[in-house]
Amino acid sequence: MISLEIPIRNYPLTKRPGSAIFVKMIPVNAAGTTRMDFMTTSLLDRLYAGQSNRRLFFRQGWGNLDLLNEIDRAGFSRSEAQPVEIRWDSPAKRGDAVIIRRGSFQSPFQGAGFPDESRTGYVELILPKGTPRKTPVCLHLAATGDEGFGRRRAVFGLPLARRGIGSLILENPFYGRRRPPDQHRKMLNRFSDLWTMGRATVEEGRSLLLWLREAGFERLGVCGISMGGHMAARIGALSPEPVAIAACVPPHSAGAVFTEGILRHYLAWDILNRQLDGYGRAIDFMRRILGLTDIRNYPLPVRPDAAFLVAAARDAYIPPESVSILHRHWAGSSLNWVNTGHVGAFLFHRRDFLEAAVRAFSRLEVP
Repeated sequence: MISLEIPIRNYPLTKRPGSAIFVKMIPVNAAGTTRMDFMTTSLLDRLYAGQSNRRLFFRQGWGNLDLLNEIDRAGFSRSEAQPVEIRWDSPAKRGDAVIIRRGSFQSPFQGAGFPDESRTGYVELILPKGTPRKTPVCLHLAATGDEGFGRRRAVFGLPLARRGIGSLILENPFYGRRRPPDQHRKMLNRFSDLWTMGRATVEEGRSLLLWLREAGFERLGVCGISMGGHMAARIGALSPEPVAIAACVPPHSAGAVFTEGILRHYLAWDILNRQLDGYGRAIDFMRRILGLTDIRNYPLPVRPDAAFLVAAARDAYIPPESVSILHRHWAGSSLNWVNTGHVGAFLFHRRDFLEAAVRAFSRLEVP
């Protein structure tokens, strides 16, 4: 193996920019993606992973293997965004400076294996008081395990409203009120659930952007942390109109998370390998399927210069090179490195996340 030392710039808002750090990277596959050397990754990430993943992902195995084999044969595909109708609860909640409304809609996703509990989607809309239709609105996608609206309301929704930017927060399929009854929190039972969740989230996100445009909102954006950042990147890339994109500690592909990052240690590999019954290795099959989520399969965003990325230099969940792949593919995008891990980025660099969204919308204003 070849060790690479890659200089990375550190730009936290609380420090003078320009200090350089070096991260040891080790290639792990032919695609050129890399995994951080264990000793350079965040200790906090490793401790948190051990505490928060007492159960394993995909304890029931692959799920619908016929579906997965068909996906493997068919390769990357996409469809047109479908319109949705949001049914709003009443009355709206009104604070000193914001209006908060909650609503539901019928998911446009009709794929196999989509649980009944997930077929109704839930959203929360946060708007500054006195909002004109020209007010920018950001669609927020969930990180792994982020159920409900509270976390994203606190980190993004309310702070953005104070900056004149509205928010539409989507509760993820398979999470919260949309979680199947036999699923333990974030721990998806089957690998096919992961695929279904991702496809459904992207379709719902595209439909919600369409709803916002039809409602008269003109400047739109997408935002997310971790898995939410990856979903935001996919939805933003598929938008036929320019959108602001703020992707915080995002992978370029779901494969980087489950086959290269620390979560690969928390998958039920014995069951996954056994169910393949000698037809190849589970990790290779998983890489092929999740390779279809690689952002390089997607069209470039209409305005890649309005995409602002935040990456963690000592991230154990997402190899830092994975974020660099996304940045390089989106020529003209901005990348801000913070000298911490995945969990540390969320705990201590929320201002960086917020500023990424604000700057993305500011850039969108410039033709």
